[in-house]
Amino acid sequence: MTKLENSTMERPFHREHRSTVGTFTSDNPRIVCRSVDVYYGEKHAVQNINIDVGRHQVIALIGPSGCGKSTFLRCLNRMNDTIPDCRVTGDISMDGIAINGPEVDVVPLRAQVGMVFQKPNPFPKSIFENVAYGPRIHGLASNPSDLEEIVENSLRRAGLWDEVKDRLPQPGTGLSGGQQQRLCIARTIAVNPEVILMDEPCSALDPIATAKIEQLIDELRALYTIVIVTHSMQQAARVSQRTAFFHLGHLIEVGETAQVFTNPQHQLTEEYITGRFG
Repeated sequence: MTKLENSTMERPFHREHRSTVGTFTSDNPRIVCRSVDVYYGEKHAVQNINIDVGRHQVIALIGPSGCGKSTFLRCLNRMNDTIPDCRVTGDISMDGIAINGPEVDVVPLRAQVGMVFQKPNPFPKSIFENVAYGPRIHGLASNPSDLEEIVENSLRRAGLWDEVKDRLPQPGTGLSGGQQQRLCIARTIAVNPEVILMDEPCSALDPIATAKIEQLIDELRALYTIVIVTHSMQQAARVSQRTAFFHLGHLIEVGETAQVFTNPQHQLTEEYITGRFG
């Protein structure tokens, strides 16, 4: 028997056990999720998720395709509301305020909890207008000079200002893929969010552009809370402080990233990170 096989057999939780192991609470949570379930019609896609997202922290959601990572991520700013037959139950609160109530206006919520998607999706507008659009419609700038300051600051925070400052009137779609994704991040942070959700933000990028986005994520953590879905375990290890492993709609394990990758408590987690499936 190999050492790995022996260590797997000694795991306290085997693959049939699907209650979450690890520490799902946080000492200083920004988001608190309790008993969250998601249904697509009759399909029970995400089941009984309990997890906290800490302030100024990056938490990575990992797991095989179709395991519920992105579905759960979209619960955090109610993007699932836009999907027919999708129903979310349970309690999700941000800074102590429930976000799922019918009285909650999703427009300011989605400004407060911004989202960066898998493929860069700049508006068919100029670089300047891509960033200025959100602050303008949310009334965050009282005059043109304020708007220009917001655009510049957002592009600086996204690490893009020096590359585009002389090209602001040009179309955002004319930028490279990595630059477009940073433009989308600048567009997200221009409306002063508190949380940034990222759904595989580097999957369409080359290694150099990916490295820039990862560096940016690490810098943005000082200002924002970040939840990232990634298929790259190496990326999760590089950018996150906590990692949550999903499998077949269940949250299997959550804990400090170093612990999850070096000493997983659940057999399924170990099998996934060692490449036995996924």
